[in-house]
Amino acid sequence: MKNITNNKEVKIANVAKIYSLVRMQGEQSKSQLAVQAGLSFVSVSNICNALVEAGLFKVIDTLESTGGRKAACIAFVPDYAYTIVIDLHHTQHGYVALVDLVGNICRSERFDIMVEDTLETVLGNIKHAYSKLLPVPAPRILGVCVGVSAVLNEKTGLVLQSSNPLFERVQVGRHIEELFPNLHVIVENDANLAGLSQVMERSVRNRLFLFFTQGIGMGITINGQLYKGADGFAGELGHIKVTGNDRQCKCGHHGCLRTVATLESIASDLGEADVLIASETSTDYAYQLARRYTEGEKAVIERVDYAAEKIGEAIAALSDLFNPQEIVLGGNQGVLFPLIRQQIWLSCRSYSKLARSVDTSVRTIDKSAHELVIIGSGERMFGHWLENSFMLVPLF
Repeated sequence: MKNITNNKEVKIANVAKIYSLVRMQGEQSKSQLAVQAGLSFVSVSNICNALVEAGLFKVIDTLESTGGRKAACIAFVPDYAYTIVIDLHHTQHGYVALVDLVGNICRSERFDIMVEDTLETVLGNIKHAYSKLLPVPAPRILGVCVGVSAVLNEKTGLVLQSSNPLFERVQVGRHIEELFPNLHVIVENDANLAGLSQVMERSVRNRLFLFFTQGIGMGITINGQLYKGADGFAGELGHIKVTGNDRQCKCGHHGCLRTVATLESIASDLGEADVLIASETSTDYAYQLARRYTEGEKAVIERVDYAAEKIGEAIAALSDLFNPQEIVLGGNQGVLFPLIRQQIWLSCRSYSKLARSVDTSVRTIDKSAHELVIIGSGERMFGHWLENSFMLVPLF
């Protein structure tokens, strides 16, 4: 967050505060906003009028005043601008989407990623999907956010490791900038974006989002800010070690969480790796497992419960390290998590005395992995715009 040093910056900060309050909390009267923001009614009224004039707010008459007359209410305008999102977190398909300012996915186009595809092929597919996506006339665009399942070096923009080898040792952002030369481009880890997808859902300043896909990533929010570490790749949870596990991971080491807690590992142990591969999406296979789990299939119950135990063990360590307000589980196993949430929490409590002493919320979410990445991408770009370009909107 920038330091505020002069009257102009104070004015901009107050405008951003009012804008964010209405975005997060919905339509309100100017009097309500003044109380929440700690500003005078006159200041809030001037700010709201300027934001209405700029098209960022609109006035609607929905609130009943104490005298029985309807009071003017200030509402957010979600379609003032959009973010173009490119979701490349999956190895077999990708998405190009258009997201408004409150995370609504307005349009999306899916494209396949084949084993034989080159980087140029994927870029061509992105360009083609985008051409089908954008309405006419073209709306105001904040920028392009790209979600990747990868370890990124923030200083160089280089993808160091990726679930899709096609992107390794590649500056993905530079190639996307060539496709969208006049737009700001952000490349972000998929787990970080999944974590950001929850910003509009509830106001939690300290959250861990465990994102299960081909691997297991973690979006870390500390004091309301996304934490990414010194070089940008904090949260690689899949390689944390769990007890009683001597399996070799793709990283070359033994005992990694991802070898026992991912859909890939579950399918392999059940002798169903080919079923997972043949599924249109990994979530389809998760639905199959959820159905068989509820129907009482012994092998499925035992294997899924084992994954729950090891997830709980990992969460115990995270709870001790971070002391978060909530831990969210999501991704391609979203439909399974409600079935094993209790097992996960009991396992966590068995490994951590502190977890037994505090009321940390463990929440599951069954929204699809690509939706989480797309919504989080919109939030990532909105935050960048609010911090860096919002002041350029002509207001006063």
